[in-house]
Amino acid sequence: MNEKFTIVKVSGKIVEKADQLRTFVKAFAAIKGKKMLLFSGNMMAQDIGNKLGIKTKLIDDRPVVDAGTLKLLTMVYGGLVSRLFVSLLQGHKVNALGVTGADMNLVTSVKLPDGKLGDTGQVRHVNTEAIARLVDSGIVPVLAPITHDGRGNLLFNETDAMAAEIARALSLRFNITLIYCFEKKGVLLNPQDPDSVVANLRRTQYKSLRDMEIIQDWFDNKLENAFTAIDRGVKEVIITCPDQLGNPDKGTHIKS
Repeated sequence: MNEKFTIVKVSGKIVEKADQLRTFVKAFAAIKGKKMLLFSGNMMAQDIGNKLGIKTKLIDDRPVVDAGTLKLLTMVYGGLVSRLFVSLLQGHKVNALGVTGADMNLVTSVKLPDGKLGDTGQVRHVNTEAIARLVDSGIVPVLAPITHDGRGNLLFNETDAMAAEIARALSLRFNITLIYCFEKKGVLLNPQDPDSVVANLRRTQYKSLRDMEIIQDWFDNKLENAFTAIDRGVKEVIITCPDQLGNPDKGTHIKS
């Protein structure tokens, strides 16, 4: 039986709130076995960009990555936020290593075909052997959403999709659980009721909730990536919040 491996993607809204960030880091540190972390944080990058005179244009809440924005995102994600996570995790005795997809050739990407989002990539290849060497050495990778195209160019990646692709690739070697950790307790039947969590979500129910416009566009993207991961070999996807991260029975579960 393949060894258990947990991949956690934490949303920017958690990263940008100090109390929730520390709650998340403590819970992530307590996860047993092999694991890795991916993160986002658009508002933090925008705030720093505004101070530097770099204005970020958004389409459907996703940044249009021109040359200036790519430098900003690489600096904020690959530098500041990555170092923040590493320092917090080391404080919990987790041997974390902050990397981007370009480091160790971990993730290569190609530009999205329509070009509307500029230097935004979609994953082409995941170096599963390199990731396995890291985790087999007791290292916990903290992966910033910056990749490369194999021709000397950096690209920014949408993190939900990147996490799903990494989970899919690693599922050939490990028993993968992919966790999307954000500010809600899970998928909600009633967006106004924080406790109306759907414990087990099947594709038919997801489509019904989407058709009734209960699921918002930005969250629809997360769920599409979750179901894609399941379709491609990932055993389970959990959607949860920092307070529940240490309790695998909580949140919304999507299973193969």
